[in-house]
This record gives sequence, structure tokens and C-alpha cells, in this order.
Amino acid sequence: MRKKLNIATKKLEREILAGTFKPGDRLPAERALSLRYGVSRSILREGIRHLSSMGLVRTEAQSGTYVTDYRKEASLDFLLYLLDNNEPLDPELFRAINELREILESGCASRAAARSDPERVRALRSALAALRAEEGDPEGLAAKDYEFHALFVEQTDNLALQLLFHAFRSVYLYYARCFYAEPESASATFSQLECFLDRVEARDESGAAAALSLALAYGRDRVYRALSLDSNAPAISTARSNLKEVPHEDHGFPVRD
Repeated sequence: MRKKLNIATKKLEREILAGTFKPGDRLPAERALSLRYGVSRSILREGIRHLSSMGLVRTEAQSGTYVTDYRKEASLDFLLYLLDNNEPLDPELFRAINELREILESGCASRAAARSDPERVRALRSALAALRAEEGDPEGLAAKDYEFHALFVEQTDNLALQLLFHAFRSVYLYYARCFYAEPESASATFSQLECFLDRVEARDESGAAAALSLALAYGRDRVYRALSLDSNAPAISTARSNLKEVPHEDHGFPVRD
């Protein structure tokens, strides 16, 4: 039953996000939808209740169920639901989530640098060594990449930032595996993260943020190319330009295309 519920809910959600059912539309009658998705009416009702709790639809007594404008009315639960995803995202949503991640992590990089101490730097270098040890294994690289980023987010000493970062886990790992499936991605990432650690160790807040932004832009652009997506976000060249503007004597950042 749970599997059928998940399938029916996902199918209806996709049709709403794709615009098959537009904001303000009344959904077809329960009988028609249950036949459409191959589930019982009781399972369909539970799926609709789930989507209603996230703000995608609303049910009006004696009238029916209507599609809401999820961009204005969906809850944080809906974002978390989308992030708990082990399959490709809609391109528009994928771009938006990438932008959110870049904003989140660049801020965390700056905050981690401000709180840096030798013990924390050693922990980060150990995490990077563990990442390097997985070279050649996209699954292992993705897992250790996540652990490295989670560690410096933890070093912000901000619980809300940690919880928000971990909400990305499923979608993060899915696309990290895509990224590391290209063998040349790993060596460039290792160099970029070494430079990031140098800035953290120096307690250079702006340099750490710029270095991490470069690494994230590199990863984003490679995944976009691998998936044949056009990026509407600033290209890696823009991240490189921002890095050059950071005011310290020697960045030591090897920039790779």
C-alpha cells in the first residue's frame, strides 16, 4: 500500500509541477484520478492529503480539490520533500537548489574560517585525505565529499545551518555521483579544496568563501554539462573573477577549467 501511495503521490506532484494541472485548476474527480494512477480511492485521498499538507493543493468542502500556486503557498515541508530525492530533479528546481546551496555553503565557509583552530583544520585535512583515498570510486567519492562539506558546516557552530545542509543529503549524493563519474573531476576538486583549507587555516574569511565558491561553480558547471543543462547561474569564470578580487597577498589557488 505504501509503495502505491508513494507512486500515486509522485505522479500527481509531477503533473502539478509540470503544469498539467495549473494553479487554480480543480483536480478531476477521485474516481477519474484513481483510474489514472492505478490506485484505490482511499490511497488517492491519502496522497492528496499529503500534497495538501505541503501546500500544493487545497480541498474545499462540497467543491473539490484545487491546485495552489506552490511558488507562493507551498511549505518548507515541500522543499524538504523535494530534497529527499534519489532521482533527477526538474531543471528549474535543480538550478534553484544549486543556487541555494552555493549561498549557504559560501557563508558557512566564511564562518568556519573565522572559527578555525589547529584541531579543526586537522580534522578537515583528514576528511580531505579520506576523500582522496576514494579516487576512482564515484560512490565512495560522493559519500566522502558529503562528509567533508558537512564537517566544515558543522564547524560554523550553527545548528540551523547544519540542519539545513543535511536536508540536501539525498539530492547532494545523487548529483555528486554524477559529478565523480567523470574521472577528471576528482583531481581538480582535490586541488580546489586544498586551497579552501589553506584559507580556512589562515582564518581568511573572504578567501575561504571565494575558494569554496570556485569549487562549487566548477562542480555545478560540470554536472550541468553532463546532464545537458544550460546554466543560468554565473559561470565558473565569474567565480574565478570574484576570487581574484579577494584582498590578500597570495591566494595560491590553481584555477582549472
